[in-house]
Amino acid sequence: MMRGERRSGMGAHPSIPLVLAVMALGCVRERCYQDSDCPADKVCGASGTCVYACTTDSDCGEGFICEGHRCKPKTPHNPVTCPEDMVVVANAFCVDRYEASRPDATAYSAGKDESRATSRPGVMPWLVKDNLHAEWACEVVGKRLCTPAEWELACRGPAGTVYGYGDTYDPKICNGIDTFGPGNFHLAPTGSFPGCTNGFGVYDMNGNVWEHVLGGDERSVRGGAFNCSDSRTFHRCDYVPRTWTPAALGFRCCRGPLQTVPEGGPEAQAPDVAPDAETLPEDASEEGGGCIPTEEVKDEGSEGGLPDQGPSEPGPGDLGLAEDTTPLETEVVTPVKCPDDMVPVPWGNNKVVCMDRYEASHADATADSMGTSPVAQSRPGVMPWHVSQMSMAALMEFKAGCEAAGKRLCTKDEWFEACNGPNDTIYFFGNTWDREVCNCVDTFCDDWCAQNGISVCNTSENCGYQYYCFHVMPTGSFPKCTNAYGLYDVNGNVWEVV
Repeated sequence: MMRGERRSGMGAHPSIPLVLAVMALGCVRERCYQDSDCPADKVCGASGTCVYACTTDSDCGEGFICEGHRCKPKTPHNPVTCPEDMVVVANAFCVDRYEASRPDATAYSAGKDESRATSRPGVMPWLVKDNLHAEWACEVVGKRLCTPAEWELACRGPAGTVYGYGDTYDPKICNGIDTFGPGNFHLAPTGSFPGCTNGFGVYDMNGNVWEHVLGGDERSVRGGAFNCSDSRTFHRCDYVPRTWTPAALGFRCCRGPLQTVPEGGPEAQAPDVAPDAETLPEDASEEGGGCIPTEEVKDEGSEGGLPDQGPSEPGPGDLGLAEDTTPLETEVVTPVKCPDDMVPVPWGNNKVVCMDRYEASHADATADSMGTSPVAQSRPGVMPWHVSQMSMAALMEFKAGCEAAGKRLCTKDEWFEACNGPNDTIYFFGNTWDREVCNCVDTFCDDWCAQNGISVCNTSENCGYQYYCFHVMPTGSFPKCTNAYGLYDVNGNVWEVV
């Protein structure tokens, strides 16, 4: 029946249209955007539905326990100590006191030195292009990005409040679009708002810049920023954009035991079904979530130090690590079949990950030339793909090389499993060091000593031979440099990036 049309006989049953309307409304799929949208014992999951954060301790990961379907930090056996630029959170891990900045940042300039992240007050925060740059900047100083669970715990503070400073939004406490009045919003130096903190002593978790988390992308950032219209919503500790990409993306680092994100809890994935535009929070549209672009968002650095890669569709995993941190797992119901250039390595409970048999090489590499092809291959007898000095640009090239071959870089844990082997040995080839099994600085020492009439070859003194005597070798040149998994050269020859 069309709206406004009268059907004969309806007058005798005035309640029928109402019943039909109620049934229709009952078919609408409800969505959540933050934990407060859900019952007290549930959280807002990645798909926009209310789920339990955990049901058992194993759902929470190392260092957390499940209480009342919520992951809470365990009390460690030994007190956690942190560097001066970090604070202890719940006696479980360390988090940077301030938003990350470049080493040469000042109160007026974001700087250009992209060698590492610092945590300092009174300087302009570092705006990064993507999650990968943020992770790199933390790792080079012995830290890492915070997991979503860690970030939210640090934001809520010891009292577990909605915002870092309390349960009631106050536009003047942290840097948001309402802080300086209409049209006067701007990015501020770190720690400029002394009240924008909590009992842990961490600053600017709400506002100023959005903050990347481990394994995330541009839609899994946290905390809100200075230029988004609905600061009351976006500054909440539990808010995640998920369906739109903000501007002004920064980060801060964590350190300590890696706390994994519980399945069904806050995740770094976009929802599987996008909500209708009218159901989004105020101004949270695909066009920018009400975050007003300004020249201040583009700081003096290169937002990561790499040239523009050209236009691309934004979304989960775009130039980030959302897809990279999940092992390429296959259920071991029947024997696993990996590609011919890869071997299966046991991973987790009844699962495996396929890993390259040999160190990666350019597709056009030979025994004498490294080649230049952007596609990575796993082949024996060719020069491995390597650089003399590691950089963010090189990391991006390695990552792109794997992706061009339909693969990805190994995670740190996968690499260690491959190296330790099924017998959990110290070296790839066993528990006893042997300089001739894999290619290292002393591998050719005996040859040099014999050629020069030296009877006792003292490897502790580098034998006295010249630099040209040790060199990178073609992949698979050392047949004993392997283990029961069937991988080669995991020790020696070239360092391997994960």
